[in-house]
Amino acid sequence: MVLHAGIFMPVLVLIKIACFRETHLSVTTCKLQPFSPVLVLIINKSYFCGTMNKKHSFWSVILFMFLALFIGGCQKEDHTLPATFNLNFTINDAPILGGSVEIDEIGLGLNAISISGYREEGGDVFLTRNFDKRKTFVIKPLLSIANEVVEIPQGVYNPLSLSYTFQPDNEEDDLIDEIQEWLKDIEEGEDPEELAEDLGEIIEDYLEEVNPCILVKGRYTINGKTKYLVMIVNDPLVFKILGNNKNGGSEVVLDKENVNTGNLQFNPSYWFSVISPGMLNNAFVGMIDNEEYIFLNKYINTQIYTSIFNRIEQSTTLTINE
Repeated sequence: MVLHAGIFMPVLVLIKIACFRETHLSVTTCKLQPFSPVLVLIINKSYFCGTMNKKHSFWSVILFMFLALFIGGCQKEDHTLPATFNLNFTINDAPILGGSVEIDEIGLGLNAISISGYREEGGDVFLTRNFDKRKTFVIKPLLSIANEVVEIPQGVYNPLSLSYTFQPDNEEDDLIDEIQEWLKDIEEGEDPEELAEDLGEIIEDYLEEVNPCILVKGRYTINGKTKYLVMIVNDPLVFKILGNNKNGGSEVVLDKENVNTGNLQFNPSYWFSVISPGMLNNAFVGMIDNEEYIFLNKYINTQIYTSIFNRIEQSTTLTINE
């Protein structure tokens, strides 16, 4: 069979097929949608002028309809769908005071975690997870398993921030009275050894009876001698930490198809960078089982406590999907 040369005349078929786009700027994907109006055919005029017989025309139409059935356009993601977000709590491992201070653990007694996010598409997000009973997260160096899993609507955020709400433990009230008596004994010149023993009892009571907002435990070693560190923060607080991507930018993407993580990292090296060894050497100490404890709170060793506390929030970072 010999076909007319007109069949092979230039035939331009323009088929609009939407690209799959998945960049840090978009959560748009493309799927096939039947009967999308995306097929444009411009065929040489001779095609419809009798150069092809009816049989050829019939099967050509069927072919083009078949293509139209399977070629589709873009479909945007549903921005209401939740993305699982794993929030991990860690400690920066940079040396503290030239290695003389080591942190054993940081405890957080949280009452709520709030999320504020501004999205390029889909509307802004404001969520709060309240803990009816304070939830304690214990963060340790190296391998920390302290984490919280939350669901956040997927999308491109710029910025995304998390706020951490702390409320004081009222069990501290009785211990404050004991501290006031201890401070009065110092003013009256009581025996230093007795003062150290009394302070040791106060420290033990704190560790056994109070679940503070923030509890830091560590060790300070100089000239081969070690003193234990205990820092207690027990005041109403809200820490607001801005999330950044791995490059330090404020634009972050949460995708329900991916594993989304946030690394909330504390930086004790920065906390103690304004503290000198002399300040720790001259701090009041308590004695527990013949071991010396440096106790830091807003009533005892106040200067050291305040210097460290003021640097906690400003040095805490949240890196998302690093």
